Amino acid sequence: MAKELLASKTIILEEEPRIRQIQGVPTNVLGMIGITERGPIAELKRVLSFEEWASYFGGDILNGEASHAVRGFFQNGGQVLDFVRTVHFTDASVVSSKHSDKGSYTIPTAATSATAGSVLGTALAPFNLEPSDTLIVAVDGAGGTTATFTAVAAAVQCATAENYALVNGYTLIFHIDAAAEQTIAFLTSEFVSIGAATAEEVAAVINAKCIGAHATVTSGGTKVTITSDTRGTASVVHITGGTANAILGFSTGSVAGTGNVAAIDAVSIAEVKTVVELAVAGVTVSNSGGYAKITRNSAGASYSVQVTAPSTADDELGFDNATHSGTSGAAQSTLKMWGKYDGTYVNDVTVAISNASSGVASEFNLRVLDGGLVMENFANLTMDPTADRYVETIVNHAKTGSQLVSAEDVDAVGTAAQRRPAVTVTVHHGPLAGGLDGIDDITAADFVGDVGGPTGLRVLDQSLDLALLAVPDMQGSTMHNAMITYCETIRDGQVFAILDPPAGYSKTDICTYVDTTAALYELSEFAAIYWPQVKVINPNKNLFGLDETIIVPPSGHIAGVYARTDASQPGGVYNQPAGIERGILRGVVGFEDDDVKQETCRDLIYPKHINPLTTAPGLPLHIDGVYALKTSSNFPTVAERRGVTYIEQSIKRGTQFARHGDNTDTSRARVNRTIAAFLLVQFNNKAFRGTTPAASFFVDTGLGLNPPSEQFAMKMNIRIGLATKKPAEFIIIRVSQDTRALEEELAAATA
Repeated sequence: MAKELLASKTIILEEEPRIRQIQGVPTNVLGMIGITERGPIAELKRVLSFEEWASYFGGDILNGEASHAVRGFFQNGGQVLDFVRTVHFTDASVVSSKHSDKGSYTIPTAATSATAGSVLGTALAPFNLEPSDTLIVAVDGAGGTTATFTAVAAAVQCATAENYALVNGYTLIFHIDAAAEQTIAFLTSEFVSIGAATAEEVAAVINAKCIGAHATVTSGGTKVTITSDTRGTASVVHITGGTANAILGFSTGSVAGTGNVAAIDAVSIAEVKTVVELAVAGVTVSNSGGYAKITRNSAGASYSVQVTAPSTADDELGFDNATHSGTSGAAQSTLKMWGKYDGTYVNDVTVAISNASSGVASEFNLRVLDGGLVMENFANLTMDPTADRYVETIVNHAKTGSQLVSAEDVDAVGTAAQRRPAVTVTVHHGPLAGGLDGIDDITAADFVGDVGGPTGLRVLDQSLDLALLAVPDMQGSTMHNAMITYCETIRDGQVFAILDPPAGYSKTDICTYVDTTAALYELSEFAAIYWPQVKVINPNKNLFGLDETIIVPPSGHIAGVYARTDASQPGGVYNQPAGIERGILRGVVGFEDDDVKQETCRDLIYPKHINPLTTAPGLPLHIDGVYALKTSSNFPTVAERRGVTYIEQSIKRGTQFARHGDNTDTSRARVNRTIAAFLLVQFNNKAFRGTTPAASFFVDTGLGLNPPSEQFAMKMNIRIGLATKKPAEFIIIRVSQDTRALEEELAAATA
């Protein structure tokens, strides 16, 4: 931050770095589109191991190659995979047009005795009501019957009208609600004229000194009435005497309140029972742990009870206004288990229900089995949606829930215990049915996809650091050309495609395919094709038959070799992923076509830029070619193209600081130094064939590229030259007779 130079001082200013650090971009993130047993559809899922991939997408399947490719990728050194599952779509721009579907199975409750409908309050007794409050109870869906709570306080009115000839110290003696006797003394100071006391003055003195009752002025303001504060039959006012009563004239008998409750402000459940049962036929009111409960007297699904909304006491007792029906006791549907993902994999999925480990009657344990093997276990679940262990909450949890199924509460009637799924003894619930894989009509268009979905390749747009692309489940001209277009055009050369050979192709078939059928020859430097397909150990003889090996596409294994080579050392991306050291194919035990082992076969396919996968006596199975499809380009080999892509993308990201800055000699020099520093690091990482930096690269940002006309056009032009490494594709060994001794002898004789 700049400081004003006013008084003499020493200041420190930190300058901006003259050389910016350029960080290298990832080079080994593989994107793959494939057919799987299960898993999310048209969603990108990043995984870091085969086991993690299998937890989302399942295992090997008969009609899909993705599992073999993924296994081969990680087996050979792959580290990061962005995977997308695809199915057939009626319209690839609309994900919901998928032909796949989820299977399901609905689990019933156990058969029990018939139960009665009941409504349980949520407010603890006693209840603070008001006189004339109501509970309107509907039985079996008929019109509601009203139960009304009534309560009138006890009250006594004096017989004499004002004015009252009281004397200082006169008393009034009484009992309120059978409580202790109270005595009120009237004093001269409390009146304007105690000998002519008004009804208002007498009432005021009583209200100031009385407990449990209050006085009001009645009879047109001429008399006093004493009323108990209690409203209901427990209310009592009993005047027993006093010198003042001879003048006031209150009757000395005991007067009680009236109604159907003792005290309307504290109504008991027993009183609710009396009032409701007297008014409403066919129900019983009971005390359930301090809460009022209204139960239909008849059990069965056709019998119900409801406290209807016009009631004025429903909130005070905590009654809802829903209809509460009984149950017939017959089993009812309660829990629907869905496949978590689309697919027929659910045909082997069953669910076992057992009593809860907690011992709570309303809870249960749920196990998910695949092919009879327990895969997941969820303990102490409940059908109560307000509970922490609610079945939907636990089974459907995004991180800790099931990878095979999801749960749906179908809202059976009854309590959580009554709605509990039936316990299984010998036969599990299921299997789930109705799942569809959606691959019967699958075509290349479903793998190519559409940006509108997005589906297929376009889902990979979300992978910003994507570097490699493989589609092992779909070979052919349409797919391969679409992959090249995606890498070269849509991803602007940032991604390199590894193309699988179609299954069953001979050496002449693959040449024809590259040359004419798919027209891949010299098409792009952002893709390479390999031949033939490879043999791997049969991972599942129950699925693939009894043969010891099966044939699979090689792209996953090859992508793993790329990743392994990249990670083998700093600058590994500049090394060719081929040969008997770097190009070893782990997990491969043979080839679909053994002709590739013959040199004459390789002589036929290699000039077509088809990279052989081969071996020879004493040598490992390995990649034996380095060509991209297009060799007439600046960077014709796999390592050159991928290495330059790495440099380009790293420099592109690392020079963003220059955008919108000044276009001056100084700023261009700064950009030049930044790029040169990065390229020097790459030189030290053996990226180039030159023996010195000057012989390996140059960076030009001078005025020759940036004359005023270019600067006025707001362009900063940078030219970079790279002396990329060339592979030793041909080792030529010359052998001849050693005639040096003879030549020396002849020379000596001549001399």
